[in-house]
Amino acid sequence: MNQEAHSLSAPSVGLLLHVLRQQGQDVDAICQQIGLNQRLVQDVNARISVELVQELWNASIAATQDPDLALHVAETINPTAMGTIAYVMMNAATLHESLQKLCKYQDIVCGAIQTSLEVQGQRAIVKLQVVSPALQDPRNAVDSEVVIYKNAFAALVGQPVQFQQVLFAYFRPDSIKEYERIFAGAELVFGAAFSGLVFDAAYLKLPVVSANPELNQLFEKYADEYLQKLHEPKTMQERVQREIARLLKGEEPGINMVSRNLAMSVRSLQLKLKEEGVTYQALLDEVRKEIAIKHLQDNQSTISDIAYLLGFAEPSVFSRSFKKWTGMPPAAYRQSMAAA
Repeated sequence: MNQEAHSLSAPSVGLLLHVLRQQGQDVDAICQQIGLNQRLVQDVNARISVELVQELWNASIAATQDPDLALHVAETINPTAMGTIAYVMMNAATLHESLQKLCKYQDIVCGAIQTSLEVQGQRAIVKLQVVSPALQDPRNAVDSEVVIYKNAFAALVGQPVQFQQVLFAYFRPDSIKEYERIFAGAELVFGAAFSGLVFDAAYLKLPVVSANPELNQLFEKYADEYLQKLHEPKTMQERVQREIARLLKGEEPGINMVSRNLAMSVRSLQLKLKEEGVTYQALLDEVRKEIAIKHLQDNQSTISDIAYLLGFAEPSVFSRSFKKWTGMPPAAYRQSMAAA
């Protein structure tokens, strides 16, 4: 819903342009082709839309004739070049703590993919899940992240981390030779339910070789401030969506209640939303859809429970609305997720 879920930090995009220049590519022509202002990339606080970054990858792959460009670019990137998030990770006490910081602050670099850590017995899983609908083709984003993570983990603990599996939530490419080289010894799984890295949980106990408690506090304070600023609603529709999500607890929040909470008249709110090209009902539907999808994926609540949570008078009304939003009723959607 928020803008940061559809954007990447400008410096992370600048790393791709830097590698392309080193390869002798005409970066000016590539940027001009897709309409990317290079001065924007030089602004450390700027954000670049996911759509534009996808165009940049496509144009760069076409120019280099390298379908595995994302893998090769990520191989050349020093993990410390990722800025604030890298410094926070480098000063955590253990790999476990470092990965928890990665999950917490990952939006600073890229909000389109959510990173999470799960420990299942003797296995640790770093999951990468697309959370932005703007990221239509995740291959390049996923490829670059898993390689950067691989190199970062090794740098953090001072030794290579052997992965048991590397998961990719997209279909197997025509050639996987480079994947086999980079992730030698790991089982490669394409078409998985999510992307990620699977490894022995014992690695999590290893100390981070560069850990510094004082620097850890300093960098984490800065990261917290940056993340808070990043997550602040930047448009009226984001403010409205956040308020709707806060109020959706068994009753449908009306525009009167939302406008009152935002200290605005209903008319002023409607005019602001009109200027942004949206309506209150469309935002309400979008919030309901996103919350419904999360609950259906979690598989912890019945469809009736979800319907009442979202303020629908009857489960049948929710089912009709959900089918209108997604093209299938909630029960069929849940079954499709279970089969994925």
